[in-house]
Amino acid sequence: MASFGDTHYVPFLKGKAAEFDALRQLPANRRESLTPLIDVPPEAVEFHPGGSFQIATVEKSLDGYAGRLAAAWGATGHCFIDIAGFHPDSRLSGGRHPITAFFADARGAELSPIPVTGPDRDRAQVDAVKAVCDRWRLGVAIRVRRPQLREPALLAQRLETLLRALSLEPADADLLLDFGELLRGNVAEVEAEAIAGLAALPRIEKWRSLTLCSGAFPAEISSFVGTDESGERPRRDFDLWLRLCESSSLPRLPSYGDCTVAPADWSAPFNPMEMNPSCKIVYATDDEWLIEKGRSIRNHGGGQYRVLAGKMKRRPGFLAPAHCQTEKKIIDCAAGRGGTGGLRQWLTAATRHHLEVVSRQLASLP
Repeated sequence: MASFGDTHYVPFLKGKAAEFDALRQLPANRRESLTPLIDVPPEAVEFHPGGSFQIATVEKSLDGYAGRLAAAWGATGHCFIDIAGFHPDSRLSGGRHPITAFFADARGAELSPIPVTGPDRDRAQVDAVKAVCDRWRLGVAIRVRRPQLREPALLAQRLETLLRALSLEPADADLLLDFGELLRGNVAEVEAEAIAGLAALPRIEKWRSLTLCSGAFPAEISSFVGTDESGERPRRDFDLWLRLCESSSLPRLPSYGDCTVAPADWSAPFNPMEMNPSCKIVYATDDEWLIEKGRSIRNHGGGQYRVLAGKMKRRPGFLAPAHCQTEKKIIDCAAGRGGTGGLRQWLTAATRHHLEVVSRQLASLP
C-alpha cells in the first residue's frame, strides 16, 4: 500500500451493514480520498423468545463477512481490518485464530485488507498478524489507544518492540492514534496528550502514514434532543484535528480520522425485541451535526420521516441539492416523493453524507 498525506481521511467504522451500504454508494472521487478502518463486530449475541440468549460461534460471526466487505468496498481499495472486538481466547473449530480465518476468506474475496494490531494486543494476535504480513506483503496498521498515549516514553519502546516482533520497519506500517470518545470536558486534555504523544513517537517521519482519530458523536442522542425536537452537536473531533494541524510544534501532521455518526465505543448488546427506536435524521455540516428527532417507530411508523425531512431542509446549514444523494433524498421525502426507508437506510444516508462532507472539507484545505 502506498503512503498517504495529511488530507487523507480514515473513518473508523463499526462494520455494520448500513456502513457497508454507505461505502458502496460513495462516488469514485470520494472513495479515492479515504481508507476506512473496519472494526469487525465481535461475536454476535443471539436472543430468543423469553429473554434467553447465547453467544454466536466465531465461525458464524465471520461467515461471509469478508465477501460482504469486498462487495461494498471493492477488491482494489485498501482498508484496515481490526478484529480486536473478539475475545482474545476466541478460536474457530480446529484452533484457527479469527485473524487467520478472516484473511483466508479475504483472499478468496479478492479483498486487499491491511491487518491491525497494537502494543496492547496479546502474543497470539501479534503472531497471527505477522503470519498475514509475511504472506500478503501489504504491511500493517498499528493502533495505539489513549491510555498508551499518556505514557509516551514507554509507548516508544513498545512500538519498537512490536515492529521487531513483526519483522517490519516504520515504512511498512500505518500508525493510528485512537483517542476514543471526545467530550466537551476532555478536549483540552486530549489536545495536550496528542501534542506530547506526537512529539515522542519514534522515527515519526518514517511511518508509512500517521492518523489521529477521535469520536465526538454521542452515544445517546436522547440525552440532548427530545421527542419532536431539533438539535445540534458540535463536531469537536474535526475542530481538534484542525487546531493540532495549526500547531507549529508538531513534528509531522497527522491525517484525520473519526467515528462518523457512531459513538467511539461499542455499545452493549441489546435485545432487538425490546428495542423501540425513534425516527430521526442525522445530518453533518462543516461544523456540527444537525438532528431532527421524531417519535417511536413502533408506535408512530416511519412515515414521520417526511415531516422530519421538511424540517431538516429548512435548517440554515442544509446544503445545496447538488452536494450528494442525501440532500435529494431529504428534499424528495419532504415533498412526498419516493419511499421513506427504515433504520438501515437512515443510518446509511447519515454515514454516507458524513463521509462526503469530511472528504470535501479535507480536499479543500490549502
